[in-house]
Amino acid sequence: MATPEAARNPVDEALDLLGTTLAGAEANDREDLARRLRAARDELAAATTAGRRVAAMRTASQELTRALDSLRSDLRYRRAALSDPARAARLRAELSALRKRSGRLRSVSREWSQILGDGFAGLTSDVEFSLRTRTRAVVADTERDIGEHDPRKERAEIMGRFRERLAGEADRLRVELDYGVRVVADRLTEGTELTERLPMPAIPIPPGAETVAAIAEPPAGDAGRTPIPARLLTVVMPTYGGIMMAFVLTRFLGVAVPVWMLVTGACLGALGLGGAALSGERKRGLDRRRAEVRTAVRAMVDEFQLTVGKQVRDAARSANAELRRAVTTALTRRDDELDARLGSALSAVEGLEKVAADLKDIDEDLATIDGLRRRAGTLIPHFPV
Repeated sequence: MATPEAARNPVDEALDLLGTTLAGAEANDREDLARRLRAARDELAAATTAGRRVAAMRTASQELTRALDSLRSDLRYRRAALSDPARAARLRAELSALRKRSGRLRSVSREWSQILGDGFAGLTSDVEFSLRTRTRAVVADTERDIGEHDPRKERAEIMGRFRERLAGEADRLRVELDYGVRVVADRLTEGTELTERLPMPAIPIPPGAETVAAIAEPPAGDAGRTPIPARLLTVVMPTYGGIMMAFVLTRFLGVAVPVWMLVTGACLGALGLGGAALSGERKRGLDRRRAEVRTAVRAMVDEFQLTVGKQVRDAARSANAELRRAVTTALTRRDDELDARLGSALSAVEGLEKVAADLKDIDEDLATIDGLRRRAGTLIPHFPV
């Protein structure tokens, strides 16, 4: 660096020192120092009166001293770090550890698709099995309920309880699917060694009550309602048979029976056979009504299984796609970060070969700063800070 001329104008000397120091601050990425040096240089260059020039020179002297001392501290710290005997071993160990970690992570990352596929295959199978098992239990309980009541009077109550059970089972299946998807996501996080938990996908399944409300109930038929002529015939024929048996048996056996006794026996036989026929007809009607409701329940359960099964498969497919996108994004981001760290570590290790040259450059910069510091010191007697 050239020695400043003895007769050089102090303002020009200060401007030259500010420009040189500013270049050093920018080269060392000290934007804070560069900003203050620019302000001092602009203030000094814009000073037109003697008073403003004296104030600007004092500010320039202060900023030069502060900036040069700070840059010298930075260079000394950098020199101490470069000359540290353990630095080379530390950098090589860090590079080796990063390479091993990168190899292991890339190896486990290749298995995430298998984890995802197996997880959703097992989840879908479990939920569909649970759907069939739960609906079978609902059917069994509803058939027991039907067997304890007369559908002619209580059909609405029976079907209401049945729909509530179906809605509850649909909601429980949604919770089961939600939990299963969370388990698959956690397995992916653990299997790929991600540091952050994967986001939970949405489960697009409507509430159970809404699903069940969309299932139409088969219309009630005429089961258990025998036409009036047929019912009369069912009751009258046994009654007529009882009367005829009373008369025919006495004549066939040749037994002399008083008329009043014969009529009484005929009436009793008619009442007994007719009453039995009427009771049997009522029982058959009740059984037919119960069978009709059971058929309606099974038809609704079949439709429920088809609807909820499709909802489960669609939701699982949607969650699968969301998790696939999430894990791909997370792994790509992690690989990019790891590549950047590997590049920095490799550059640091490669830079060990030119440590001597770097130390020489730092020593030259320190010598330059010392020279600038001495030049800046010559300004203080003229404009003391």
